Amino acid sequence: MCSLVCLSQDERQYTFAHYDTDKGLVGHDARAVVQDEEGYMWVGTASGLQRFDGTRFITFQHRIDDLASIPENNIIRLFRDTKNNLWVLTAAGHVGIFDTKHFRFKEVTVPIAKKSFILSAKYITSDSRGHIYLVCMRSELLVYYEKENRFVPAGQLMPLPSNWSILSFCEDISAGKYYLGTDSGLVVLNARTHQLSYRGHNVEKESLIDQLGNIPYMFPMLLDSKHRLWVLTWPPVAGGPSLYCYDRDSHAIILKNYSFWPLIKAYHQPSGMIEQKNGTIWINGGNIFARYLEKDKKFQLVHNGYVSDQSIAFETVSDLKEDREGNLWAATSNNGLYRFNPGREYFLNVHHINRTKNTPGEDAALSFMYDNGTILMGSWRNGIYRYDSSFNNIPVKIKGIIEKNNVDVANMCLGNDGRTVWMGTQLGGLYKYDRITRSATYYDIPAIEHSAVRQVVEDKNGNLWIGTHNYGLFKYTQTGTGYNFNKNVEKIAGVDAHTITAMCVDRNGNLMVATTSNGVYILDSKNAQILQHFNHEGPPHQRLQDYAAFAFCIYDDTTIIIGGCGLNVYNPNKQTITPIRLASNMPTDVKAIQKDRHGYLWVTQSTGLFRIRPDKSNIFIVFDRQDGIMNDHFEISASASLPDGRLVFGGSNQFIVFDPEKMDLDEDSLPNVTIAGFKVQNKPLLVDSLLNLKMIELAPNQNSITIELSSLTFIAASLIKYKLEGIDKNWIQADFSSQAVYPYLPPGTYTFKAFTENSEGNPGKNITTLTIKVKPLYWQTWWFVGLIVFVLLGIFLWVDKLRMQKIKATESVRNRIATSLTEDMSNSLSSINITSELAKRKIDTDRERTKEYINQISDSSNRMVQAMYDMVWSISPENDTLQHTVDRMKNYAAEMESMYTPSIIFQVDEQVKDLYLRMETRYEMLSIYKEAVNNAARHAQAKYIEVDLQSKNSTLTMCIRDDGKGFNVELVELSRGLSEMRRRAGTINAKLALKSEINTGTTVKVIINQ
Repeated sequence: MCSLVCLSQDERQYTFAHYDTDKGLVGHDARAVVQDEEGYMWVGTASGLQRFDGTRFITFQHRIDDLASIPENNIIRLFRDTKNNLWVLTAAGHVGIFDTKHFRFKEVTVPIAKKSFILSAKYITSDSRGHIYLVCMRSELLVYYEKENRFVPAGQLMPLPSNWSILSFCEDISAGKYYLGTDSGLVVLNARTHQLSYRGHNVEKESLIDQLGNIPYMFPMLLDSKHRLWVLTWPPVAGGPSLYCYDRDSHAIILKNYSFWPLIKAYHQPSGMIEQKNGTIWINGGNIFARYLEKDKKFQLVHNGYVSDQSIAFETVSDLKEDREGNLWAATSNNGLYRFNPGREYFLNVHHINRTKNTPGEDAALSFMYDNGTILMGSWRNGIYRYDSSFNNIPVKIKGIIEKNNVDVANMCLGNDGRTVWMGTQLGGLYKYDRITRSATYYDIPAIEHSAVRQVVEDKNGNLWIGTHNYGLFKYTQTGTGYNFNKNVEKIAGVDAHTITAMCVDRNGNLMVATTSNGVYILDSKNAQILQHFNHEGPPHQRLQDYAAFAFCIYDDTTIIIGGCGLNVYNPNKQTITPIRLASNMPTDVKAIQKDRHGYLWVTQSTGLFRIRPDKSNIFIVFDRQDGIMNDHFEISASASLPDGRLVFGGSNQFIVFDPEKMDLDEDSLPNVTIAGFKVQNKPLLVDSLLNLKMIELAPNQNSITIELSSLTFIAASLIKYKLEGIDKNWIQADFSSQAVYPYLPPGTYTFKAFTENSEGNPGKNITTLTIKVKPLYWQTWWFVGLIVFVLLGIFLWVDKLRMQKIKATESVRNRIATSLTEDMSNSLSSINITSELAKRKIDTDRERTKEYINQISDSSNRMVQAMYDMVWSISPENDTLQHTVDRMKNYAAEMESMYTPSIIFQVDEQVKDLYLRMETRYEMLSIYKEAVNNAARHAQAKYIEVDLQSKNSTLTMCIRDDGKGFNVELVELSRGLSEMRRRAGTINAKLALKSEINTGTTVKVIINQ
């Protein structure tokens, strides 16, 4: 924030923050502004109502389909009552309360007793009793009746003389009186005695009525904290507005018929007055914005017109309000909204005058020197200037330098004697200025060949070191009492550089030299020997960040700050350099450095100024044009520290002055972070409703959120840091948008935290927290996962059960097959054993019988072998299909045909071939087939055997027909072969049907359910 020394004493330039349509304001015509209890600023415009949190505007406009929206967009007045209700008054006469938490408008009924009400100017105010008044100027006074939500005439509360129309009023709480301004004069209402006093009827002998009672058309009115009544009046017959100020305690008139015409010299129309918390009186209106100067008892205008982006330009200041930080907010009719803080104007911007053209100087302010209560400033091409302690330009008054000089002084150095000032000039010489006699002597230095003297330093031995722009470093050795620069000047060849940008003598007496192209040299001032040379190519602990150096600051005995590309901390005892890395969003150049009384470093750059402490090198506070530095393009080594602690820095066409002691940057109590907005899927939700919840629960498809943050402070140098626990590992510093954006949140419960942090890195006392739960999709819930696990476990158990059943079934089949095989083999072996015994007995006596026994033994052995082969075949998984079974049947049929010459024909359905059969099924089916075919070929002596295999409706049918001699089924019902076939059919749950006729043939039919 700043002031400008260049304007007349009747006006002052302040530093304004400007909010227009490019910043989010809905229109240029701002009519009203007020702050609510939470700290939000509300702005009424011709295009709607807006809320501002310091970063973003939210707009509320009339919507035809929403009865709770504002009735029209043209807002002319805003008022906050003692219950923190926001009253809204529109151009068409609608009055109501806007709910600042739920954003709903409730209209209040206003009776229209007169047609003039619609067109009359109106405003809302209140008194200490909590009454809300609607002042309809030159029409009537209404009071709000809350039970019926309407305004009613206030004649009983505030009666007026007959035919006197209200314009304004204010309450004197301590005196128990109301002062009412009307079109006919001033009225005093004593609320305790209920008496009215006015001109011609001063029943209570009011001094105010005696002195101001006959002044008509009083608007506006203000009773300040010093019990002074301020009134503006502009009667129709008068040429312009005038101001009165009456001191109630002394009954004296402080200002009488005060006119602003001498200040403005143009049409103006005051329409508002406020008193700041610090007691400052301000007036605003059409073409007028002014501050009352208590000491001078006059008003000073706020400069109206574009000077820089931080100036104000307006046609009308429609409203002026102070917020809780002491900021003043000015709503203008043509340029939107402005904010400034008169109590925090830290920077004084001083422009020198080009004395030849009598215009502001265009060239750089390069050097400064304190001189017995005044300050000398050397500029490039515009000469030497002198300023008083308030930086008003005063005569130079230096003997040997003309008043309107154009001496180019790039550097000033105070000599060891405390009275001599050496000034380096652009012509290649030095001025020796005596501060006591105020005289100056010029010395030419032939050795430097007219190169500009950029730097001059006197060492402890009285020798001068001269840094030039083109030819490097020179030393002048002082001999005797006078100065003769025609000799004893030598070039220091060891300093390999053309341009010297800065020099200083450290506390050990060594000379430090900064160059533009070869880093920093440290010389022994006694013999000019190079003690150290630092550039960007040295060892890591003795390396600069770049080849250029521009500034030095001796911080303490062990610390010297070197400025160039960033900051470098040099320890002269250890001969080490430690870099201070500037923030990534800052320029890297350093122009000048000064240390204040609290150990802070103030560093200028090509685009601003910042403050830092060497022991807290990660905390930067940056100041630029937005903070009131009108030209933040600073010059190399252009700085000074004044005896009173103020710092001076030179820029390209001006210089700034400020007192670090008066800069209130470190807030003792930091504000809490406010959740200003909450968006889900980029759709805003009502924050107040969310904050009343213990937990914000979001649906699975509402997992993209944006949290808008604000400290609801507009000037405090505090940062906002936030973290969403469960997502962010570290605290995140909010950027200029003050938003925490999370485009995707997995299902879960999160805690959002945010806090403020001051310029020293100290956090605020309170952390704002918000618990957010994103519900999972049904398939992400624990019960669904549990159900899936349960189902999978059930399936696993079911499959395992099937597997065990299959194992058991296989084992059972194996047991049955083994049993069947064992029985077959046992029967066959028994038969072989018996037959072999019989054959053994008959071998000698009955050879024919013995041959028969041997044939039986052969048949039994063959059946046993075939049974084993069939068992092995059925067990093999390769033979699962019916096709393999058919092939096996055909092989057996071929054997039978070779042995007994029957003709065996197969009729197999094509669908049957691909059927899969269980091991037991195919084994038993094959066994039944063999038994039937063997009986037909061997015993029935069949000539033709037909094997038919068909499948229908999951049923497999095997039918074996022959044309053998047949038999009586009833007689052979219990025969071994038939019983065996029935047993095998029963094993596989098949149906066996046997049909036979003698001399016709036999049919064996097996039906198997798949």
